Amino acid sequence: MTQSTDTETQLRDFVKFSATVTGFSEFDLWGTGQAEWYYKAAVDQEGLEAIQKAMASDPSAIPADPVVGSIIKLWYVGVWYGPELAGRMDVAAWTAPGRSGAKPAVPDDSQPDESRSWQAMPGHQAGEDRVHGGDGRTPLFVVSPDAYTEGLLWRAIGAHPSGAKAPGYGSWANPPVFED
Repeated sequence: MTQSTDTETQLRDFVKFSATVTGFSEFDLWGTGQAEWYYKAAVDQEGLEAIQKAMASDPSAIPADPVVGSIIKLWYVGVWYGPELAGRMDVAAWTAPGRSGAKPAVPDDSQPDESRSWQAMPGHQAGEDRVHGGDGRTPLFVVSPDAYTEGLLWRAIGAHPSGAKAPGYGSWANPPVFED
C-alpha cells in the first residue's frame, strides 16, 4: 500500500466514523467539502494514534472518549475544540471579555481546571493566552475558511448561516424547513 492510498483509507474511515457520531450520512459529510480539512486538523492536534483510538471506541459509552466530542463539534460548528474544551457549553463566554466594561457572562471560577492554574503549569509563561498551549496544540480555532458556512448545525436547525448562503428575500416569513 502506498502512503497516499493509506491516507485516503484513513480519511474514508474518519468520514465513516464521523457519520456515525454526527447522525449525518457520509454523503452529507463529503458534501461539505470539509472532510480533508477536518481530518488533517484532528490528526495535527491529537495525533494519528489518538484519532484511531477514538474511532475504535464506542461513542455511546459514558463517558465517551473526549476526542470523539471534539470531532462531533468540529463537524457541527467548524471549530476545533480540544478534548479539554469539547464538553463545555460556555467556551465562548469565558474566552471573550465582557462588553462595554461589563462583567464576563461566566464567572472566573467556571473556567476549566487546566486554565485556572494556567500560569502555574510547567512550560507556560505568565500572560500566555489561555487557549494556545505551549505544546504545539491549539485547542480552539476555526479549521478552514468555509467551516462556518458548512457546519452541520445549520442543517440540523433548518437555518442558514448568518451572512452566508442567503435563502433569499422574504424567506424569514416562512418557518424553517428540516431535511429528512
